[in-house]
Amino acid sequence: MSDDDRDKLVQSNGKHAQYISKILDIYYSYHHESYNIKGVYLHDPATNIAAVDTSLFTYTKGVVRVQTRGITRGATVFYNTVKRFMEETGWSGKPTVKVAVIIDAPAVLKLVMDRLINS
Repeated sequence: MSDDDRDKLVQSNGKHAQYISKILDIYYSYHHESYNIKGVYLHDPATNIAAVDTSLFTYTKGVVRVQTRGITRGATVFYNTVKRFMEETGWSGKPTVKVAVIIDAPAVLKLVMDRLINS
């Protein structure tokens, strides 16, 4: 969601658009300062939309592990099961999950904007 998109929310009459545009101040500031981008990522809305309209995402299956220590603590690591190991590894015997790897960002943004502006 770009800064221009946020301006559209501010200028709209949508009550949820007004609310969201106000509470996003800190999120926009964080992205400007940390990533030097003029906008924000829509992680949470995208996960909700994925539950409703899977056609906006491309998925692949694999194993996901979460790092529990060290400098990568909290990071998720994905193994797509393409490589075959000759020995037992930390990936062996783990269940696979479906992971979204590509998103139709313009369609997701349009859905979010339409819902907020028309609220």
